[in-house]
Amino acid sequence: MVEGVDVTAPEGAAPLSESEVAALRSLLRGVVTDGSGRGLLDVPGPPVIAKTGTAEFGTGPDLETHAWMIAAQGDLAVCVFVDVGDSGSGTAGPIIEAFLRAAQQG
Repeated sequence: MVEGVDVTAPEGAAPLSESEVAALRSLLRGVVTDGSGRGLLDVPGPPVIAKTGTAEFGTGPDLETHAWMIAAQGDLAVCVFVDVGDSGSGTAGPIIEAFLRAAQQG
């Protein structure tokens, strides 16, 4: 879907070990079961893993916030970035949830 992106691993990069992969999956699943991604907990299908985030930008006392969330379910991965939002889970989360639910329907 995204063209012109180089996905070549940097020289000397090694794949994650199986224990590193297991730890990362566990942490990302914890975001859904016990963290800011709880809105994805009841999405049908395989377990969802996710990470939310926000980043303030601008100058002065009234900073705005980028809101994002990444998620994966089975062999599907998705990222939502909202240029100006409140939070990753509150702004991007519902978009990801709707996308994953629609993907389950076919």
